[in-house]
Amino acid sequence: MKTPTMYASICRCASTAPKGMNAMTIRTALALALIAFSPLCLRAAPAKSALEVVVLGSGGPRAFGRGGSSFIVEVEGEPRILVDAGPGAFLRIGELDLDVGKVDTVLLTHLHIDHGGDLAAFFNERALTSDGPVAYHIFGPDGAGLFPRTSRFVDLLVGSDGAFAYQKTFGAPESFVVRDLPIRLDSASSKIVDDNGLVIEEIATHHDDCPSVAYRISYKGVVVVFSGDMDASALPNLVQLAKNADLLIFNCAVLDPPDSPSQLYALHTPPKKIGQAARDSGAKNLLLSHLAPDVLGQQDAVRKSIRTSFTGPIQFATDKLHVPVGK
Repeated sequence: MKTPTMYASICRCASTAPKGMNAMTIRTALALALIAFSPLCLRAAPAKSALEVVVLGSGGPRAFGRGGSSFIVEVEGEPRILVDAGPGAFLRIGELDLDVGKVDTVLLTHLHIDHGGDLAAFFNERALTSDGPVAYHIFGPDGAGLFPRTSRFVDLLVGSDGAFAYQKTFGAPESFVVRDLPIRLDSASSKIVDDNGLVIEEIATHHDDCPSVAYRISYKGVVVVFSGDMDASALPNLVQLAKNADLLIFNCAVLDPPDSPSQLYALHTPPKKIGQAARDSGAKNLLLSHLAPDVLGQQDAVRKSIRTSFTGPIQFATDKLHVPVGK
């Protein structure tokens, strides 16, 4: 807001204008002065990134001060996509004051608790703050072994016989269209969303006995890829999906062998191989997330290992981090 002193200064300039200056010239000078003194909030806002990633949770299954794996993808500044919903996602959405009123696409990489534990809480938040019906499109892996297919998982949460069956009566009306995605490593990549320039593709990965999927989100020539949790056996699929991505978000939960427990290498990809995958895919930037305490304690070693193959920017995720894509 302009202060009285500011207006007084401008008026004094006008009253002491040299004789012979016509009214049009004085009005032009006053207009320029008002623009110059205008507060920044009245000036044009910088252009929004085509895509921006908001990290809700950058941790894993252990409680050490970070949320479980979860991200919001903003499209031209508006939250539109939820990628995983680990414990803490609900809290971070509130802390960041995110408007999730247009988030109707949910991408689940796999169905471990540290990636889906807050999904029902997200549904609750969305229903209680919506001013109209909510139609979700949810994608996730098919089932195998101890893990249900994603459609069954959602039904177990909020279906008519689910743990939170009341959810559909608590707030805005909700509908759920759930698509179970192929989980065999020899499955072809597929396009699952194509909506006004927003394109989402998926491919199967491998996370020991837990079915898993990676996702590629494209909009206006900008691309971000989410690896999810995966072991090194799925790297050829990930490299294919991440070709020339502007940002590759890779979950980094182990150190290079033999510095993490051996059984974890059946679940996760070590840093050296992450670097090789980033290089082979042609990714421009690398964001490491799903970070374990021992990884955080050896960031320099992790970065050095990745650097043997990948020369682009490397960043370690933190909760509440905003990452513009393609800038």
